[in-house]
This record gives sequence, C-alpha cells and structure tokens, in this order.
Amino acid sequence: MERKIEKIKKKEKETTGLAKKELEILVLLYKFRFLNRLHIQKMLRHKYHGQIQIWLNNLVEKDCLTKDYEKKFAGSAAIYHLTPSSRKYLKDQPHVKPQLLDRRVWREKDRTKEFKDHCLFLADTHISLQGFTDKANSTLYYFAKTDLWGRDYVLEPKPDAYFAIFTERGNVKRYFLDLFDEIPPRAMRARVNQYLKYYEDDTWYEKYPDKPFPAIIFICPHKRIKGHLYHYIQDQLCYPELEFYLTTKEIIRKKGLVRESLDKVKDEI
Repeated sequence: MERKIEKIKKKEKETTGLAKKELEILVLLYKFRFLNRLHIQKMLRHKYHGQIQIWLNNLVEKDCLTKDYEKKFAGSAAIYHLTPSSRKYLKDQPHVKPQLLDRRVWREKDRTKEFKDHCLFLADTHISLQGFTDKANSTLYYFAKTDLWGRDYVLEPKPDAYFAIFTERGNVKRYFLDLFDEIPPRAMRARVNQYLKYYEDDTWYEKYPDKPFPAIIFICPHKRIKGHLYHYIQDQLCYPELEFYLTTKEIIRKKGLVRESLDKVKDEI
C-alpha cells in the first residue's frame, strides 16, 4: 500500500511539479488571498502542522509563495500569498479564472496591511463557520469573493462571501457576508442601499426563482457603528422578508460566526 501511495505522489509531481496538497494550498491562497499556516491546516483538515509547514516551505522554495509576518493576527506566524510563478500551476485548475489570476499574482506583494488584515479576518470567520457546521452535523457551502467573480446575478461590488448551510433535516439557510473596516459611515449606509436595490431589482429571483433571498450579515468595526447601522437599516427596511444581521469584529473574535454572535434588525414597533 505504501509503495502504491508513493507511486501516486510521484505521478502527481511528474504531471505538475507539485504534490496534490501543495496544489490545494495554492488554490486556497487564490481563493482567500492571504493565509497563515494554521488557516491552511484547518481548511485542509490536516492533523499534522509539521507536514503543512513542509509543503509551505517547498512552495516558497519553488517561488510559488511569498511569506510575510503579521503580528496582529498570528503572533509571529508567517502570512503567505501567491507569486507570479504560481500562475503556471494554477491556470489549469478547476474553478480558477485565469483572467482574475493574472490580475492577482502580480499585485499581491503590494497589498496594504489593512487589506491583508481583512483577508485574514475573513479566513477566521470561514474556519469558525466550518467548526460550527461540523458540530451541528450540517453541510457548509462557502463562496469567497473570488468565487463570486464573474457571476452577474450577484450584486456589485461583490460581497466578501456567500454561504449556505444545509441541516440534517434538509433545511437550508443562505447568507451574504460583508466585513466593514474603518470606512466612513456614509459608505456603510451606501452599502445597505445597494443591497436594498439589489433585492428590489429581483436579480436573485430571476436566477433562482425557487430560493429565498439570502439573509445579509454585516460585521462592523465596533459597537458604535453597529448601533448606527442598526437604526439606519431599521428606518429604511420595508420588506419583512428581507433579513439583516449585525455583529462586530470583537464579538466574532470571541465567539466566532455563530447564531449567538448575530443581532437581527427588527421592524420598528
């Protein structure tokens, strides 16, 4: 059996120059942009961090990845992103869009710290969702902004994520997710208005006439902005079936993206 596994691994490397798991790591970074080793280990559901580090080191040596250091989210852990050399391995992978890949691999090294932090936080929320659905014996289907690129039936600018949770009993709940950084409140209100217009235009229902419109989750930078947005949405909302949920980065860091973290905007009485 061990010889058979080694033959398979050898064949994989002869075909692409990389092992299967190394390719999976590149695809994860194409999807999430910036990740640390722990993110990658949990997303791959791999038991041994040492093996993950071996694969990452190999990818760095092959100039497929660059690593930086981001203390805010991971202590002294390295943060990885794609390099232009990764393109030759990724361009023929399923669900990888070559046009988007070409834009991305040349520019990742110039991204701001704020952008990197945004990506890392979204990776944390994905992992918390993964853990939540595992415990609930549910199935998670998660589409990052990268996955939504080119899907005309999803509003512009694209949400940070769209995900659906399927329960054991066959129920399903769909969500759009936006993470707000420190941007002016008027920009956040404008985003609310974009969702309202998107709902009114029936673009979703033209694509999926038999599926309810997804609930909308906004992760706010702090409690004050959350309160401001809550009252703004409450004042603007005139569709009882359209659901908005608000939370803050601090709450997500403490509890993860779970039901108890979300505050539903309720109709005014």
